[in-house]
Amino acid sequence: MRIPTIIFFQLLTFGLVAQNGNWCGTNNVINQRIAEDPGYQDQLHDYFTRMGSKEQGASQEKMAAITVPIVVHIIHDNGIGNISDAQIYSAIDVLNIDYNRQNADTVDTRNTPNAPFRDVADGMDIEFKFAKIDPWGNCTNGIVRVNAPHLTYDAGEDCKNGALGGSSAWPSDKYFNIWVVNNIESGSANGIIAGYAYYPNNISGNPGYGILMDDNYMGTIGTAASEDGRVLTHEMGHALGLPHIFDPGFGPSTGNDGCHPEDCNMMGDYVCDTPPQTEPNWSCGPTWNSCDTIPINDAFGYDTYDQIENYMSYNNCQNMFSAGQCTRMSNNFINVPELANMITAANIAATGVNDPDQLCAARFEAYDTIICPGTNVAFYDYSFMNPTSWTWSASPGLEGTDWVFAGGTNANSQNPVMAFLTPGDYDITLLASDGATNVSETKTGFIKVLPITDSLPILERFESYPTLDDTDNWVVYSNQNNNKFEIVSGVGHTGNQSAGLMNFMQPGGNVDELASSTIDLSGFDPQTELVTLSFRYAYRKRTSGNDEWLKVFLTTNCGFDWVQRKTLHGNALSSLSSPSAWVPAGQNDWTTVHMTNVTSQFYTESFRYKFRFESDGGNNFYLDNINIYLGSPSDTLVALDELTEITGINVYPNPSVNELNVSFDLATGTDVQLSILDMMGKQVDAKRIKAAAGSNLVVMAVDDLSSGVYFIKLSDGSQSTIRKFIRE
Repeated sequence: MRIPTIIFFQLLTFGLVAQNGNWCGTNNVINQRIAEDPGYQDQLHDYFTRMGSKEQGASQEKMAAITVPIVVHIIHDNGIGNISDAQIYSAIDVLNIDYNRQNADTVDTRNTPNAPFRDVADGMDIEFKFAKIDPWGNCTNGIVRVNAPHLTYDAGEDCKNGALGGSSAWPSDKYFNIWVVNNIESGSANGIIAGYAYYPNNISGNPGYGILMDDNYMGTIGTAASEDGRVLTHEMGHALGLPHIFDPGFGPSTGNDGCHPEDCNMMGDYVCDTPPQTEPNWSCGPTWNSCDTIPINDAFGYDTYDQIENYMSYNNCQNMFSAGQCTRMSNNFINVPELANMITAANIAATGVNDPDQLCAARFEAYDTIICPGTNVAFYDYSFMNPTSWTWSASPGLEGTDWVFAGGTNANSQNPVMAFLTPGDYDITLLASDGATNVSETKTGFIKVLPITDSLPILERFESYPTLDDTDNWVVYSNQNNNKFEIVSGVGHTGNQSAGLMNFMQPGGNVDELASSTIDLSGFDPQTELVTLSFRYAYRKRTSGNDEWLKVFLTTNCGFDWVQRKTLHGNALSSLSSPSAWVPAGQNDWTTVHMTNVTSQFYTESFRYKFRFESDGGNNFYLDNINIYLGSPSDTLVALDELTEITGINVYPNPSVNELNVSFDLATGTDVQLSILDMMGKQVDAKRIKAAAGSNLVVMAVDDLSSGVYFIKLSDGSQSTIRKFIRE
């Protein structure tokens, strides 16, 4: 294990030590709990003294033949951090080797007069085995995979909560839970935390009991290829009741470090065959001796060197647990009810850990599931256990017409690539077999191929949808299982509906998105044609302190990469508040935003845009009249098909030389202004007519215009629309 030189510091007044770098975060989370509940420190001290006290029933010898059912929860970001089964297996292999003292480097354990540690080194006769039956009686391989990009970076306890989009613990009296993320929040340590665990003193009161690991330290291959896998060995020691060998303990007379002369059963790491150590020692100096005190009941009876080879140190030469540590860990499986139940014969049978490895379920995943036509999608087989053949298919549609296998793969590849050519929702089916057993999985509507709009202007008023789920024009995302963007009837800027997010009194931390389908902007000239994106929103805070965010993102490649182009938050979003669930009362409650930074880089055939609302427990948010058009910002709506007054517009001839004919229909007679605009949105000519109900034709002279691209704008005073034409 490679531990860099790192500055350490003291945390809180009772003196637990945390490092400012690449190692263990257990003391961080324990300190946080004590800060929130000072009585928790006394609970820990009571727990540690009980686990080693003959008078309170603690065994003085370790148990034999312990089997621990495990489940590993992988929290990833669209495949980033979704480490392989093989990498997970390598991590558990290291765990079993180290805990049974079968590691090859046991020969490195010192056995000198000042470091007499080989004789006290010990193993546990324990085996960590993957569950093969889940809590609901279904077959499993003991690995749960959850795609939760919002929970896998700077991760903490939220990734263990299924209601927030993470993966909840399986019952902790039946399974030992390990979570793996892309990286862990370092908190005040300001460094990389490789893992952390909670002590087993109150498992029933701690839904997060278990181990949280950074995937870069999980195992020895894949993303952890440069590691020796012993971070998990260290964190399992915490989870089974071992402090660091340099920890000061939790008693009332605890100092600021692990160096003390008092009873070694009552202070320090509460283990008597691990000599006291004053602070983390990052090196492997064989004569390092940070503490010259000899505790009462010390196993050696004289001053020894620091036990730098101990797994509960911070040294990079770890290779042992002491016999006292193994006994303490064993005592947890006797005296902690949840752990005691976990290893019973009944639970071993219920979790199926000793069942044979045989194919029992087909499972697959893909990470690009909302795509543009023609996009390749990679599929990954996660069936358990051990299939030998695979058959993939998609429906509806025809292979070769609506979808094809790509990248040199075919229907019988384990991990195929498929390209989807036609817009629509596709079901994907995997049939897996081991030659004797066939299993299948179908995911309905798993791949969504977005339609493409190839002309501007576009006006979205949300008037034609009963729900957002009924349209291919929008994709809704929410990071939590609560309210999300939906159609709101009776609320709109100019109509009867809008897209609303009922955010009032929801917990802070919600992230909700509304993303468009695909728009082809590739045909526009980036030198001469300006694209504007406008929208209207209505919002109030709940309290003046709410700091909520509206962000607008654009993409050039259908959503594989998003670029943030507009941000409004706090008072910039709204300085007004309403203590009750807010609904806009009129048009004055709406704000219009014009985005002119849809620059030429976005003029692609796979352009999309999305709105993201980040909640701080505030109030409702409404969105309406999303308008994309050529030309400078317009305070009136620019569209064609959505207009109720001016319809049937036709502009000809186009291109034009001398005259431009503009025909249109009106439901009722009204004044209409026709304006000719240049590429910069400047008006170069205008006519106002008293248009009649029915068909109208207006002839505009264009012979005085220079050659180029122009726009004809029709406006009745409340609505407007634009057509492009060319003057030859």
